[in-house]
Amino acid sequence: MSLVRSPFGAPWLMALLVMVAGSASAGSGDWQFVSHKDGLLLERRPAEGSLYEIRATAESSLSPAAIFETIWRQREHIQFVPNLKRLDLLSEAGDERVTYEQLAIPLARDRDYTVRLQKHVDADAQRYEITFATANDVGPPPDKNYIRVQAIRGRWLIEAGPDGKGSTLRYEIFSDPGGAVPSWLLNRVQGEGVTKLVRAMLQRTREQASRK
Repeated sequence: MSLVRSPFGAPWLMALLVMVAGSASAGSGDWQFVSHKDGLLLERRPAEGSLYEIRATAESSLSPAAIFETIWRQREHIQFVPNLKRLDLLSEAGDERVTYEQLAIPLARDRDYTVRLQKHVDADAQRYEITFATANDVGPPPDKNYIRVQAIRGRWLIEAGPDGKGSTLRYEIFSDPGGAVPSWLLNRVQGEGVTKLVRAMLQRTREQASRK
């Protein structure tokens, strides 16, 4: 078991909505345009109840393999992913791993959950996918100091960009963090959180590439 702790904490609410934590999408119907700013397209579609599933799409000059490695190296996420307080690697076998994570949430109670991740790599086709979903049944029991997140699922998909150059990165997530947080507030901040996470992954990849 690996334990890492984060000295960082971004002052924005509900970072748990963006944690890489469903092998299947939660939403249904067509994606609805939300924004397109600085090269990042944000969309959403109705999911469960009054909550939405969010999708972010970005084009990058970075290679698909490089972006994938940044996302899959979860031990390093503690260094740059906002609000990640703790990450324990509970198990890893082949293309699957299980992690337990704690999140420090400004102005709200901290959250925790266990998540199962699976990677699907086709290096020849330059296609990399990571699917994830909550797996609380195989993680630590509930802790009274944390609100247990009941549902997170989604995926990262990285493919070769137009004309085979660079990358197209997509991140899809649905999350119901539990607790007494109004759904309208969750939906409002979710888009901002997703945008920050995707940009952080790309920035980290650029930094790693510049050191090589």
